[in-house]
Amino acid sequence: MTHSNHLRRVFSLLLFCFLWVCTGAAQNSDDAKEVTTTYFIKNAFVVQKPGTLLPNTSILIKGGLIHSLGPNIEVPFDAKVVDADSMYVYAGFIDACSHTGIAQQEQKDRPRVKDPGNPPKHLAGITPQNTVRNAIGEKLDKSMKDMRELGFGFVHVIPRGRMLPGQGSVLSTGNGKPEQTLIKENISQFAQFKPARRMFPATTIGVMSQFRDLYKNAEYSNAYLKSYNLDPKGLERPKHSEELAALFPVVNLQMPIFFYAPRVKDVNRALILNQELGFNLVLTGVRQGWPLMDEINGNNHGVVLSLHLPEKIEDKSKKEEKKEEKEEDKKEGDEKEESAETKMLREKKKKSHDEYVGQAALFEKRGLVFSFSSLDTKAKDIRSNILRMVEGGLSERGALAALTTNPATLLGISNVAGTIEQGKIANLFVSDKPYFDEDAKIRFMVNDGVLTEIEEKKKKKKGGSNENVSIEGEWKYNVEIPGNTQSGLIVVEGKGDDMKIKVNSDEDPADFTDATSIDFDGKNLTFEILVEGISYAIDINIEGSEFEGNVSVGEFGSFPMTGNLKDSPE
Repeated sequence: MTHSNHLRRVFSLLLFCFLWVCTGAAQNSDDAKEVTTTYFIKNAFVVQKPGTLLPNTSILIKGGLIHSLGPNIEVPFDAKVVDADSMYVYAGFIDACSHTGIAQQEQKDRPRVKDPGNPPKHLAGITPQNTVRNAIGEKLDKSMKDMRELGFGFVHVIPRGRMLPGQGSVLSTGNGKPEQTLIKENISQFAQFKPARRMFPATTIGVMSQFRDLYKNAEYSNAYLKSYNLDPKGLERPKHSEELAALFPVVNLQMPIFFYAPRVKDVNRALILNQELGFNLVLTGVRQGWPLMDEINGNNHGVVLSLHLPEKIEDKSKKEEKKEEKEEDKKEGDEKEESAETKMLREKKKKSHDEYVGQAALFEKRGLVFSFSSLDTKAKDIRSNILRMVEGGLSERGALAALTTNPATLLGISNVAGTIEQGKIANLFVSDKPYFDEDAKIRFMVNDGVLTEIEEKKKKKKGGSNENVSIEGEWKYNVEIPGNTQSGLIVVEGKGDDMKIKVNSDEDPADFTDATSIDFDGKNLTFEILVEGISYAIDINIEGSEFEGNVSVGEFGSFPMTGNLKDSPE
């Protein structure tokens, strides 16, 4: 696929609403309480903060707070006791930037406007006045529960959208109503190089130009308003713009901009805007930051690395290497030279893979303070990706700091989160082994002082409903983008766990890219391809010999995708 159709997968997420009925009923009844708000975690190894382990320590939790901790605490008569002997207690992790709790937006028809060069701000994706409270509404998305079960106690949530989606807030991952989970509201602006559709700004350059214009206008409007408030005599009344007003805290350096910058080009663009305009920049969702480490080190406001990693090369290379060795034995002359080129390509991919995995370790080695973001990362991959970063050289202490104390400081919540200390919010988890042990499992999660036992999820058995369903063959696809259609082939081989997929484009039919993260349930097929460090996600539904769906990538949005089996009528 070419760079003109940089795209992102749309996930279909289920909505649910957590009900906390038992506690409320007990508080408004003369009957005995069914749910206690006092918990006693007994004789555990308490990882109070990165680098500090307290053995044989108990923790008393009351009213949603850490009441006390130590080796000799008296057990209250009304406490529920958790015998945590030989287990480990950690402060709840903090996701430094995510969409957790906010449902994926429905794909609607592309808006059409009379003047595409000067569209309404909300259609162009310029909504800095939007808040997380409004985005969530009355229901929390299922993703909040997913993060809670992974040990995350707090999330810095930002609205979904395009260029300027809105303001971020810190939420607890507790299962109360949305308004009960808010810890600190409207602490950031979120920005990204995500163009509008069929209107200005429709390109990355357009986004940068529009950003400069908005920032300068916000500076001017803010200064004029201050002058008017001091002495309005002889001055026209200021014209109100909710978009510019929402940027006043930014231009006054009271609110940082979390700029989504996964690629090295995005990092460079964000740094250029920051150098020109002088706002407080937090580089966010960074996947390719290592080439610009010196420049990033000069930005003193923070960096948030992505928890997304490419699929392990080792997972798919062993079988392929054996197969290729057999094939190579049959080849002679020029064909062996072609095999050497294939080997070089594999080595190049391996080097790129290792750079991604080792990025956090390199940042730690250089002394850069960083946090982690789950943007564009599946919940099921988060823990394994953290462990892979540790395998890649990141210290366990550094990884734990990036998940606790660093984001707590970055988000201004270190007085209530990040460490296990008296008086802090009781968001923590109990693991049966040290967290960075590959076999460790989270047994209990405490959110806002409420303890929940985490049920171990059963691994999906092989031979499921998709095992005997075959979609092998060459599938023609079309991807519709503004003013253009991209076409090519999706080649499917095998089925079930042995399914392999490769993709090309009509512009370069000989160049196929192997797919990763393949999942097929008998109807819905999802997979990813990585081209020059950019991850493309495909999500399609197959009906007979036809399919429809979308292909997507974070900064460019989602585009419709249709197709059919090559030898079937269109």
